[in-house]
Amino acid sequence: MLELTDCEKKYGSKLVLRIPSLKLSKGIYCLQGMNGSGKTTFLRMIAGMIPFHGDIFQDKISLRHNAVAYRSMVSFAEAEPLYPAFITGFELVEFYQEIRRTTNDEIKWLIDLFQMNTYLSALIGSYSSGMTKKLSLLLAFIGHPSLILLDEPIATLDSDAVQRLPAIIRRYHQEWNCHFIFSSHQPVGKDDFSLDGKIVIANQMVQISA
Repeated sequence: MLELTDCEKKYGSKLVLRIPSLKLSKGIYCLQGMNGSGKTTFLRMIAGMIPFHGDIFQDKISLRHNAVAYRSMVSFAEAEPLYPAFITGFELVEFYQEIRRTTNDEIKWLIDLFQMNTYLSALIGSYSSGMTKKLSLLLAFIGHPSLILLDEPIATLDSDAVQRLPAIIRRYHQEWNCHFIFSSHQPVGKDDFSLDGKIVIANQMVQISA
């Protein structure tokens, strides 16, 4: 379960998000809201990437009081990922493999799953935006984290990858009990991703809808 308590994020004097209490059972959730409503801020808070008031718990582990253990359970793929241009995609994958302590077999399976064999050995600086996005998704799935956060995962992906992504998410949820929250500007059908609910951000508040 993911639980947020008394969470508040401000930039200067401007309130961005106020979340007195929010509990999410393990499932697949789509995060929706207008541009500038705070979707990315919400995901970055949960990922432990930016400071905020309050606390967040994943499987009863506190971000504020046990940050290392908390972050080890959470993966985050940015909407517009930026990686060092002077290393190869495979070098970055190997780094994630080491810190996530996963096997070569899993890495090979993920590379095949995301159809990235042809360009992982190339420097990241040569990647298109779609290739970089696929790399960010692959990295997020390494090690079967408890919670995977995906910011606009469909944006810039090729049509084939867009069609395959829902099945990948469902498989990770069903086989490894991974919990997903992903944002999308595009309408998302509940059946496409087997959604357990939608998280809606409006007027600096967060609500759950069926």
